[in-house]
Order: sequence, then structure tokens, then C-alpha cells
Amino acid sequence: MKKFITSQIRINVSPDKIIEALVDPEQLHAWWGVDDAFVEKKDGGLYCLTWMRTPEGIKFISSGQIRLYNPRSHLYLENLIYINYEKPMMGPFTLKYDVFTERHYSILKINQSGFQKGLNDEWDWYYNAVLDGWPQALVILKNYLERRYV
Repeated sequence: MKKFITSQIRINVSPDKIIEALVDPEQLHAWWGVDDAFVEKKDGGLYCLTWMRTPEGIKFISSGQIRLYNPRSHLYLENLIYINYEKPMMGPFTLKYDVFTERHYSILKINQSGFQKGLNDEWDWYYNAVLDGWPQALVILKNYLERRYV
């Protein structure tokens, strides 16, 4: 059985600014600490992020394919693989970012699926890390965007 995680946050900027912060390498570095990013902003495009690049190598990589890219409202990633230098490779995952416009703000909702339930301790570790991590990352994104645009 597969598990999934959802999280959402209210952000006081337009949906297009939120989606751009998820695909623009400079912004990904500014709010998420990404060292490098390769993102093809199109359906079928590649999406690869790296963190903690050192002379010895890269410590964390997330890589997959863009299934749906709408710069005004959606970014859907599929076949995501997570690589952590201390853990086995994990995946494939699906990650959906949906942005909805309300009166004077936007709601960003994320849904990550593909977690294997009860497969081994590594999967439980990753699920819990993501469960705790997404709310924190969304607050960082909100603060970054609202400082930048509001």
C-alpha cells in the first residue's frame, strides 16, 4: 500500500510567482538552498535539484520529469527519484503543486505520493522526514515570496 502527504499554505502573491519560485534555479537557491537545478519548463521536461555540493560530491538529489507545467497554476512532477548519500535510492514519487487564487491571496497545495508502506525502515524514515519537512519548506517559501513581492 502506498502512502501520500498533503500540505498547504496561504501566500499573499499571485499564483504565477509561486510556480516560478518552484522552477527558477535562482529562486530555488534563494528559498530552498538548492545548489544547482536543471529545469525544463515544459510538459515532459526534466526537473533535477541538488543540495550540499562539496568537493567530494553531491549529498542530496531529487530528479524526475514534469508531467504538467502551467506557469499560472500547476506543476506536476512524476517518476521522481530521491538520492541521499547515506540512504538507498527511493522512488518513484509523484509530486503535485496546485495554486488556487482566492480574493487577495493564493493557496499552494502540495501532494506527494509513492511512499512504500512497511517496506523497510528507510521508507518510514523518508516518509516522516517529508511529513515534517513540507510544512517547514512551505513557510520558508511563503516568507521568501512575501518579502520579495509584498
